[in-house]
Amino acid sequence: MVCRLCKERGKTWEGSDPVCAFENGVFSPDNWACATMGKLRRLSEELGHSDRDDDSCGSIGYVPLSDNYASETYNDYGGYIIMMWYKERGKVGNALFMTDESTVTLTIEHAEIAIKTAERWLRND
Repeated sequence: MVCRLCKERGKTWEGSDPVCAFENGVFSPDNWACATMGKLRRLSEELGHSDRDDDSCGSIGYVPLSDNYASETYNDYGGYIIMMWYKERGKVGNALFMTDESTVTLTIEHAEIAIKTAERWLRND
């Protein structure tokens, strides 16, 4: 199974097939051109929350997750999705969800809430 955004986008290019980062609902570093991870990367850049160092550690970005959008499963907290990737390639090698109290495996639910949070911030809602 693939994430909602991978399903909506499909494959729009020639070359390697996409590999969703959330095939089992949790982040897998064995991904390629995942639409959700691509969106999170772009949002981190649009928010000014990314940095790139091709000569050393690659790229890092983060996207906030606000409890204003939390589901019943993830009530009453906020945090950040932290990601690392190399250049502008399609793989995100590492991603996790972090709060001031814990670091946990990133889920598709975290990602969807973070996308809503970032889009709202960018619209200034």
